[in-house]
Amino acid sequence: MRGAALASLTAHGIVLPMAVFTLVAGLVFLSGSRLTRHADAIAEASALGRLWIGTLLLAASTSLPELTTDVYSAALRAPNIGIGDLMGSALANMLILALLDLVYFRRRVLDDISRNHLMIGALAIILTALAGADIAAGGRGRIGPIGFASALIVVIYLVGMRAVRTELPEATPPEQLALGATRRTVLRSAVLGFTLAALTLALVTPALVLSAEALASVSGLGESFVGTLLVGLTTSIPEGVTVLVAVRLGALDLAAGNAFGSNAFNMCILPAMDLASPTGPVLRQAAAANLIGAQLAVLAMGLVLLRILTPRGRSLGPWRPESLLVLLAYGAAIWLLAPV
Repeated sequence: MRGAALASLTAHGIVLPMAVFTLVAGLVFLSGSRLTRHADAIAEASALGRLWIGTLLLAASTSLPELTTDVYSAALRAPNIGIGDLMGSALANMLILALLDLVYFRRRVLDDISRNHLMIGALAIILTALAGADIAAGGRGRIGPIGFASALIVVIYLVGMRAVRTELPEATPPEQLALGATRRTVLRSAVLGFTLAALTLALVTPALVLSAEALASVSGLGESFVGTLLVGLTTSIPEGVTVLVAVRLGALDLAAGNAFGSNAFNMCILPAMDLASPTGPVLRQAAAANLIGAQLAVLAMGLVLLRILTPRGRSLGPWRPESLLVLLAYGAAIWLLAPV
């Protein structure tokens, strides 16, 4: 079935797979945006604060496109698209923060980020670096169907999140509550909307993976390039929408928590990919190009953390060099991953 679908997509050149990819990417954008809005409403109606929303609930909900895309890619025997997506999404999330820092340079949007997010950022760096190290080592060791590094990543994530001690501010009642709706009504509506958005993502994601694989085949760009840059950027659209809205609302901790929390959570998708893969742990099958994506993602996260740690550091005109270097890191990914 997969072979027939790929044959149909690639039979007439690049136009059809590009059109399908663009259409599905639009559906991912719409579904991801609704997912984020409903997740925010759920958190507020259940009396959770913005720090917790950004770090856990929004990070997990906006990572649903990555989860469904990457698990399907493993099941469809295209693991490099999924692994590339994980590294590309981490890089794209940092690109989003860097671009906002450069565009809103008068507001210095990263100056007032809570230091609590530094722990989440450090956790994301550790998990991404561990995945990159396992790619370099050829995916050594396994626990049943799950790679040893994939299992270790989940353990470190759980321990790390337990170690994070943040103050949970009082949640602001959502607009519907101010208009007189009951908290239970708002929560019920938000849960229904969240479920429908999640189901839409689950249904359209196989088409995203297949069209990306067809693009890689027809264009000759390779699965790692398509996964890291094209799919990675597409599945980061929900994070981009969330971060932009959060910055415009002045909810800077929500923006940073979502970006770093998503990067940490995304690495925990690897065991699910291992379970879905009919050929064993996916990091054992990873192309060497994915190591470049992991290294650049770690570099970008380190630069953004340095930017947050030094709010009064040196500037190049109106811009901070750390944010400019993140843009260069993304450009380096395009250059290094592009086929010669």
